[in-house]
Amino acid sequence: MWQLDEAVEVRLGVVDGADAPEQFLWRGRLWRVCAVEAHWVETAAWWERGVIGGSPVSGPPAAALATEGSAAVGLLDDDWGPRRSVYRVEAGCGRQGRRERFDLAHDPQSQRWQLERVTER
Repeated sequence: MWQLDEAVEVRLGVVDGADAPEQFLWRGRLWRVCAVEAHWVETAAWWERGVIGGSPVSGPPAAALATEGSAAVGLLDDDWGPRRSVYRVEAGCGRQGRRERFDLAHDPQSQRWQLERVTER
């Protein structure tokens, strides 16, 4: 598995009955999406914000969570920052039928797509 942070060009379409990446251009190669394996929405990490439960965080995040309790974990609302969509797709490139798994993230504010992870099949 490779962890990356590279901009990619994405063409949207209908994949498996839903709007999702259909093709993307990465390092000069066109990849066609064969299947969308997963899709989720992420918000900005709470530790990047520096506040839990309305109180500033001091010290390591684990200590802050221990004092605040589990209510802070998994809380999603507009105060937690920008949201982005992540698609885990299986895509193929070239005539050899080479397929790999990719995590593509889309930031709706900047309209930027980035490739975050590649896993060989």
